[in-house]
Amino acid sequence: MKLVLSESDSEEARESIIGHLEGGYPVHVVDLALSESLNAIWKHARLLKDLGPEEALQAVKDLIRIWDMLGVLTTERFAEEGMSIALAQGITVYDAIYVAAARVLNATLFTADQALDKAAKGIANSRLLVRRA
Repeated sequence: MKLVLSESDSEEARESIIGHLEGGYPVHVVDLALSESLNAIWKHARLLKDLGPEEALQAVKDLIRIWDMLGVLTTERFAEEGMSIALAQGITVYDAIYVAAARVLNATLFTADQALDKAAKGIANSRLLVRRA
């Protein structure tokens, strides 16, 4: 969400992800991220009321534009590994799927979620997206 909405540390997230894309590096995402992202935009518009309808629709357009540049992976591919990680780490299966994908692909998980970053340690490479001091 930090790529399409102005949140704390959005600039760092944009620099990291867009930099990788522009550098020709593959950036992968698990398919469930689209639904989660759309729901987050809805939450900002409907519950938090910090986005108007036009801003929410623009965020969706921006999200889809970025989505089309990513290598989309199926949740199914990481289901068993994700469940094992979720049960062992006490995190949601949603979060564990991202950790499983990073582990299986020997890739780095980029996240702004400190709890997810902590849970990923020792399982997969993880990078917390925060402002550099």
